Amino acid sequence: MVPPSINKLMKVSDSKYSIVVAVARRARALSEQHKKDENWRLSAMVTQALQEVTEGKVAIRYKK
Repeated sequence: MVPPSINKLMKVSDSKYSIVVAVARRARALSEQHKKDENWRLSAMVTQALQEVTEGKVAIRYKK
């Protein structure tokens, strides 16, 4: 799976920092789900999290 480009990610949010935080949180959640799986790789979880953020499956919310 090829990670999405930065141009696609920047359409989701104006802030690169918020994208990085959202991807990191989602990747951590995915890795916790697959910890017992002996074939899990963190890089695959990050790629999947990037894909989910790009597709809009993960929402980025801002606190006021």
